[in-house]
Amino acid sequence: MNNPSFKELSEISSSRYEICMMAAKRARRIVNGSDLLTKDSEDKPVTQALHEIMEGKVKKND
Repeated sequence: MNNPSFKELSEISSSRYEICMMAAKRARRIVNGSDLLTKDSEDKPVTQALHEIMEGKVKKND
C-alpha cells in the first residue's frame, strides 16, 4: 500500500492537525513496543500508523 493522500485521510478527519496527532501518538506507541494492528511490518512507525488509521484500526480518541 502506498502512503495515503490527504484526500483519503480527510475522510477520517478534515483537520490536518488531528490526523497528525493521531499518527504521532500511534507511531510513538509502535516505537515503544506496541503490537502492530496491520501486517505492514516493514514500514517505518509513522507510515505504519498512517496505514492503521486508514484501515480504521486507530480512532480519534485512542
